[in-house]
Formats: sequence, structure tokens, C-alpha cells
Amino acid sequence: MAPTAATTTATSATRRIGRKKKYLATSGRNSGKQAGRNFIIPQNKKQRVASSSMDKQYRALFRWPQPCGNVQLAGSFNNWGDKIDMEKGDDGTFSIVLELPVGLHTFKYFVDDVSWKYNPESAFAPDEFGNLNNFIMIVAKDQVQTPLETMIRSDDESGLPTMNPVASVASKAVRLHPSSSNSSSPGLRPLSPKLVASPLLLTKKTFVVGTPPLVARKSSTHDDSEYGLNISDETSRAARSGSITRSKSAESLPKLDQPEIIDPKNLFSVPKLPQAVVREYSTNSVLLAARTQHFGGDLVTQEHQEREKLGGHRSFIATPANVGTDVRPQRNGKLMIVLVGLPGRGKTFIGHILARHLTWMGHTTQVFNTSEYRREYVGAGIKHDFWNPENTTDYQKRAEISKKCLSDALDALTSDACTCVVFDATNATLERRHYIREEVARRSRCEMLFIESICDDPELIAISINEIKLNSKDYEKNTLEEVIVDYNQRIGHYHSIYKPLADSEQCSFIKVIDVGRQMFCNQVFGYLQSRIMFLMANLQIRPRPIWLSRHGQSMYNTQGKIGGDSLLSPHGAQYAAQLDKFINAHYPEDTRLSVWTSTMARTGQTVERIAARGRTVVKWKQLDEIDAGICDGLTYPQVAERYPDEYLARKQNKLHYRYPRGESYQDVIHRLEPVITELMRLDRPVLIVAHQAILRVLYAYLTNKSPEECPTIDIPLHVVIQLTPKAYHCEEVWHHPM
Repeated sequence: MAPTAATTTATSATRRIGRKKKYLATSGRNSGKQAGRNFIIPQNKKQRVASSSMDKQYRALFRWPQPCGNVQLAGSFNNWGDKIDMEKGDDGTFSIVLELPVGLHTFKYFVDDVSWKYNPESAFAPDEFGNLNNFIMIVAKDQVQTPLETMIRSDDESGLPTMNPVASVASKAVRLHPSSSNSSSPGLRPLSPKLVASPLLLTKKTFVVGTPPLVARKSSTHDDSEYGLNISDETSRAARSGSITRSKSAESLPKLDQPEIIDPKNLFSVPKLPQAVVREYSTNSVLLAARTQHFGGDLVTQEHQEREKLGGHRSFIATPANVGTDVRPQRNGKLMIVLVGLPGRGKTFIGHILARHLTWMGHTTQVFNTSEYRREYVGAGIKHDFWNPENTTDYQKRAEISKKCLSDALDALTSDACTCVVFDATNATLERRHYIREEVARRSRCEMLFIESICDDPELIAISINEIKLNSKDYEKNTLEEVIVDYNQRIGHYHSIYKPLADSEQCSFIKVIDVGRQMFCNQVFGYLQSRIMFLMANLQIRPRPIWLSRHGQSMYNTQGKIGGDSLLSPHGAQYAAQLDKFINAHYPEDTRLSVWTSTMARTGQTVERIAARGRTVVKWKQLDEIDAGICDGLTYPQVAERYPDEYLARKQNKLHYRYPRGESYQDVIHRLEPVITELMRLDRPVLIVAHQAILRVLYAYLTNKSPEECPTIDIPLHVVIQLTPKAYHCEEVWHHPM
């Protein structure tokens, strides 16, 4: 979430919210019903958000329906300033009533004092920086107003939910005009009051019959938008590896090309499906309406090949001689990464990306951030004068804090706690960098690599300042305007003493300009430094959602079998249809969205309807499910019966266990490295439809979990997980289209 500087200055109410009546704590699914009732809220039970004008304000109900410890609320109505506490109801949900002026307001919830989240059951849209926020349009009416619901669910929940078309239209309007999230902004383009007051919000079983039905749009036959390739002469050349020719597409797409008219009587009825979905979702019709492409190949090491010649390997359990002792041999090739740059240039983001990526590649890395040390020793909420070079008293404090942070980093590096450290500080002067080199040479023989982030792009700087405002403890109680003024003054203090890295310093360094737009490298040697250079060249600081989903339920899933390349079950076909509606509601056909999937039949069937809308779908061989080797096609009880040693070995160490003639999770991690690198480079939202083992690795990587945790993470079927990597955390929201 990134509020804009154009939002009005407002202060939150000082009165603590008392306990709400029971109707304020009902579940989020009933908010549409509540919007149509006349609530009588006592005057002392409401908070009035101050406005820059004397316009009349109207009541709005905000609710967080998911279980948690505590929830706070902030948004454009208080300029993302001091967070407002929400009241916990008897059923565990949180709610609050605010009085807001007419107009569009964006907001978000701060959950458990840890992370900002939007409510997936309420309408949301990206802002100009790519962050997803909830929004509410306040109109002039006395009834309590609530945010639009994203999905229309039947009262008895017996049928499939339907995407709310009103919320979809409203989200598109907010996406097209993100600057209108300020109710008093001169550029406000308010949504139509008729749209917000649609009967769909008041009764869930009403459907606008006159709405034009959705017609599948055929993909372009003139270009491959993902790679800029001319495919006008498709029939005159051989299809690329993994591509499906359009002549076969015509055989299976007639049903998808036909408009689907929804009868209000059957809105919540479960469609009748055949026992096996084969004809419409056959292997020949995977991704028919879009260009597809295979990348890479199987990860087959020499060890795999040699063991396969011998009939596959057999696992055995060995007990080391030094059981009970903590013997960890020292490792050579240690590296210290020193970050350089002005404040707000993405150094913290780069440091965390490096630490996570190197750790997952087998090089345990720790980050030592001087700002965290400063908050511990001096406190949070320090203003810009603390960084004034003429402030000699605070200059000594900053020097001592920096020395302490550097000393702890070297202690960790000289011990066996890690093999790489990232020293995250401005390190803006020649004298400071010279001191670091001297201290490292005195205490360690490790390699050193300086990484300087230079950025003059106002948009990227604004993204960094917004991220700092929302997640740094230094500005918890400040409005956005106050943060912008103070932080720019802090940057000005460093500008007066800042000296960029130069060849004369005779050290290895990488200059990253505008987060990957340009790069300059000096004396970069060795495998590890080269990998870091490659990662820096594929870095993207702009927030963009990453949507993860398993394929729909397959026939093997219904039988409890491992691996295979089975087709979707009837229930899985239902999910494929729901996923298509979900994606189209939040990302209409005129918006940018990359879609990645594996080369297996069940993932292809899951995205077939999405492809039929004309989107380019990229098929990665690296996204295929983990290779179960000789256990492929068996159930776990069958594995335990036929291969008891293998079953026991896998149970004891799922990360490193390798199926005979198959793969381990560690193999999958290395196989996914090019996918992760491309994911870090991508500057648009992406939907990844893959398999449980693959998504376990991607989810653990993006949420900064250890590799040892990934084999046990639960990634259920028919759930869409939205992740947005950021400098201080990874935003995570789970959606349930079914």
C-alpha cells in the first residue's frame, strides 16, 4: 500500500471507540445486508474523521472478519496517519464506524501490529505504485455504508459464489483514476452513486439481466506480446517447442467462444459436469487461445544419470559417529557485502533480497542494519536534525552505532553463524568506506563487495518513502506530508557529504542505477559475486502482486496418488471456471497480467479459459511437479508397503530426500532459480498456476521462510494466494474463489 502525497491532511478522532452493538461484529459476508438497514448508532460510539472542509459527513462501517489479536485502520481519510483502533466483537471479528465526507477513500488494515492487509471480501484496487488497497465510495445518504463485496455468495452456501460485477466495475474505475482516492482532491472523479447503490449490494440474489454477456476474445495472431515475436507467418514455420498450433485450437474452442448467458434462477446452482472432464479439457486443448512457450529443461545431474544406469538408487539411514556434538566445519569463500547510497534508494530492499536469495542458494546470509541499531540505542521517532553533519553530538552517536553494527557483522562472519553478511548503511563518505575496508582486513580474510544504489527517479524515491512511512517505526504517528518533508531533509543532510564509489578506491563494487536500469561493475570476480551481479541486473523495486494457485483438483488427487499427468476432475473443472472469473474481475482484458504455468495437463486445463480471453500464457518446464521417480502414480500407503525404506527416509528428511530416479525438494529449489530470477525482474502482476511442491518453494522463498520449512507448508487446492514482496515484509492475502 502506498498513499499518495495528494491526500488531504486529516487527524484521527481522539475518543476511544466503545463496545459496538452486536450487529457491528457480524461476519463480512453479511455486510451487504447491513448496507440496506437503518442503524441507530449512539453519538458516543462513532468516530468522526476531521475534514479540511465543513462538508457533511456520513457513517461508514469497516470490518475485519478474519481471526487475529488486534486490528487497526488507516487510509486516505486520515492521510495514513495515526492508526485507528478497531473494536473486537463477540464473534472475534473487528469493526468500527467512521464518519467520512462524500467521495472515494482508500484504506487498509494493520493486523496484529505486524503487517498491512486488505480485506479480500471487500472491493480492492491497485494504486499508482502497484499496491493493493481496499476502497469505499461515500455517497450522500443517512444509512450506514459499507465497502462493496467482491463476491456474491448464496445464503446457504450451497452454490458456487459469483464475482460481484458492480465491484469489478468500481475497481476498474479506481484503477484508471488512482489519484481520486482523496475526497477533496480537485481531480476527483467520483463513481456513480447509482453504481454504489446497486440492488446487488442489498440483496445477493438480484442479477442485472440486461448486462451484456461475456464473450471470449480471441488472441492476436500478429504478435507474441510476451516476447515481441512476429507470428503472422505461423503456418509457414515450425511451431516452437511446447507450442500448440492454432489449427488444433479451432477443434476445441467453439464452446469457449460462445457467449455465456447467466440465468438469475441458476445463479447459485452447481453446474452438472461429466465424471471425467476429457473432451473439453483434453491435452490437445491446453492453452489453445494464446501463444505458449517452454523454457529450460529437466534438472538431471550426472549423479541422477549414473544411478539411473544402475537401476536407480536406494536410500539408507546412517548414524554419524559424532551424534550429540555440534561440529560445523569452517567454510572458506566468505563474503561481506557493503551497501552504499543515499536514504530512500532501496538499500534495505536490496539487502533483504540478497540475504534471502543467497540463503536459498546455500550461502547462509545475515543482514546488519544500522537503522535497527539506532532505534535500539537511541530510540525511534528521531527527526532529521539527528543526521545533520554540523550536529557534532549526534554525529558521534551515529559513528558509535555504525561501529557497533559493523563489529557484530564481522563477529558473525568470523564465526560459523553465516557465510555472507550484508552491512546496510549509507556509507556515504570516502573516510567511512576506507575505515570499513581497514577493519575488515584487520579482523577477517573474507572477500568484500560494495553495492551502491543510485536513484534519481522520482517515482522510485516516492515508492521508498511510502514504504518507509507505512512500515518504519520512526514515522508511525506521522502523516504522509510530514514524512515527506522530514525524510527529504534527511536526504539533504547526506547530499552535502555524499561521495559515490570510484575506481580510485580500488575495491570490488557494483553500481546499480535506478534499481537495474543501468549497472557498472568494477573488479567483480568469482562465482558468488557474478551471481549477485546477475541478480542485481534483474531486480524490481516496484510493488506488484504475485498470485499463486494450484491447479484444479485432478483425478489423481481424488485417488490420493502421487505425481502423474492426470486430467482435472469435475470439481477441478469448476475451479478452473471460477479462477477465470476471479482473474477477469480483478484484471480485465485491457490490463497487464502475466500468466505462468507448467507443461503438465492439469495446469494447462486450469488456465485454458484464461488463455481463451487472449492472454499470453507462458509454460515453464521448471514449474512441473516434483519428479517422484519410481513412486510416481502410487499412493503413500502403497509407497510404505512396496518401499518401506524409502518411505521412512522421506519422512525423516523431506528437504534432502530424493525419490529413486526422481528429485528432492533441494533439486526443485535449484531448478526454480531461473523462475525466481525472472519473477524478481517482472514489472507487472503475475499469476502462477502450478503444483504443491513448486508453490511450497515459491511461497517459502517469497515470505522469507527457511528452505527447511518449505516441504511441510500447506498449500490447499482451490485457493489463490496473493503475495507482494516489499522492503520490510511480504504482503500476504488468501482468496477463496470457490
